Amino acid sequence: MPTVDGPTWCPRHNEERLKLYANYKAHHALLDTLVDNPACSDVTTILGCTALPLLKEWNDCLRLKYNLLTRCIEARVYFSERFFGNDMDFGHKTFWESLVKKRAEVEQFLYYVETRAYQVILQTQNALWVLDRDPDIHESGDCSGYDDDSLAHDASFHSIESDRGAVIEDPLETVLREKSVEFLEKIRSRLARYCAPSASKYHDERLEVIYAYVRRAIFTEPALMFLSQSYDSVMVLLSDDNLDLVTLEKIWNAVKTLCIHDIRDAVDDVLRANGKGDYVMVLGGKVFKEASGEEWPLHAWGHMMAIYHCYSCLRTTCKTVDEVIAMTRFALFSGTALSQSCIKYEYGFDGAKELILAGFIPSDIPLSSPRHSIICTDSGSQSFGPVWEETKRNLSLYGSLSLNDARAQAFVNGCIRHPDLMVMLRKGADGRVIRSRPVVWTSRKRHARSRSALTSVPWEKTRDVVRCEDDDLEEAQPSGWSHEKIADCLMVVLVDGGDGNMGDFVRKLVEIWCQVYHVKDQKELYCALETPFVEAGELEHCTCGQHEVTFALPITQGDVMSAYESLWGTPPPPWLAENPNRFRLATDSF
Repeated sequence: MPTVDGPTWCPRHNEERLKLYANYKAHHALLDTLVDNPACSDVTTILGCTALPLLKEWNDCLRLKYNLLTRCIEARVYFSERFFGNDMDFGHKTFWESLVKKRAEVEQFLYYVETRAYQVILQTQNALWVLDRDPDIHESGDCSGYDDDSLAHDASFHSIESDRGAVIEDPLETVLREKSVEFLEKIRSRLARYCAPSASKYHDERLEVIYAYVRRAIFTEPALMFLSQSYDSVMVLLSDDNLDLVTLEKIWNAVKTLCIHDIRDAVDDVLRANGKGDYVMVLGGKVFKEASGEEWPLHAWGHMMAIYHCYSCLRTTCKTVDEVIAMTRFALFSGTALSQSCIKYEYGFDGAKELILAGFIPSDIPLSSPRHSIICTDSGSQSFGPVWEETKRNLSLYGSLSLNDARAQAFVNGCIRHPDLMVMLRKGADGRVIRSRPVVWTSRKRHARSRSALTSVPWEKTRDVVRCEDDDLEEAQPSGWSHEKIADCLMVVLVDGGDGNMGDFVRKLVEIWCQVYHVKDQKELYCALETPFVEAGELEHCTCGQHEVTFALPITQGDVMSAYESLWGTPPPPWLAENPNRFRLATDSF
């Protein structure tokens, strides 16, 4: 491993090589002088320790040794790859492998110390229930709506080397520092994107949700929980510029992999009316064992949508049809754009928005199919001549409503009275199936020897009928908690036997809702549905003074750079501020 100046290297790379080698020797010398604590290498002693200060002392000792070994290992790899084409001779490779082996042993003891400290922390707080949590009870999907690109892909992130007298750094030191900055800024910028607009009265409440969100990421990870004991709050932890690369990477991975149910629990931690129940203190706040079970105010769904942008995933956190209705209402009223990968809440029919806002949750609103057809078929060798077949099809919608809303029953009664509609319904899983007519049918056929003879065959006498069966009501049940169907609802199948397409069918239903709310038209219906929430402060509006237009206040701060500065008390780094696309939401492409 030559380290003397020579004609092989240009001046800049030669200085980099020398500094890399000098720093490697310095770290290795420090590693050689490090005095091992025998207790750190005794699993029995570690697992039997009950003193948190002693465990912290052992952790600091092991962490220092781990970091020094890592630095020496990476320095050798970097030196070999950059300056010698990854050609490491046998002696150097053998020594490198011995360092890797030592680091693996230290890492194992670190695990025992962190795990034991985790147990002591939980036992001190009477919170051993945390250890019984099933980490795989909910899947952690990758559809939060946020990109996970490395910030280091942009050349502007890296320090610029100059040949005009600038100080040349150890290249490995530069890489490690930039990786640390990358993870720190990914964490800070991700949390900044969750912030509510400064004009929102729920701005401070959103901050509490963000803190609860981070606590949820911390409290199940032994190493991070151990680390959290040295900090008073989430902001103090994430404002520490001296966190090492390993710690920052762990925090980032913990934050970005929280599943949608963890986010719901974080919101519940903040909004619950009472602090009763088992909990563990993390970074100055409570993380509760069980959800409160309290009914959420409408704006609470905005906190979840700010963090997770997938409607299908948000639906999996709903335990009742009332929660499905409330969550969908907030998405539509606020105009929040959510991914609709599996389940939709927006349809391209005029009036569909008002239909859903009123409390009707359709399983789908499909495009219209041909309502009427006549074909000529060959019925086989035993028949004399062709047979003409006429088919009449009805449009149908499967949906659910709340059992707790008197207007929902009024809507169903209005559908039953409508001359064009047939209705089949059931109240709850154990309810009796009710039909507005003896047979609720979706299609029927009649046959004749000639086309002209079809009109002489009464529709009422045909037996070739597709009718709605009791089991069809299961399709009306909305999916909810963990993709399970919610049976405790008012299930309805609505069949339109009149004329028109699906758009006409939707308008008929909206007209019935207008009658229920005693309003004249669709516009007044929307106003009647929205006004109570606006007056209660659950929906926030703002007015553009220049154009005198009132619109829903967005759930997140549009200027992410401003949100970053407001949250962290400092402007974002120049290389981050110069490229706003770093904050692009993946849902922008939907």
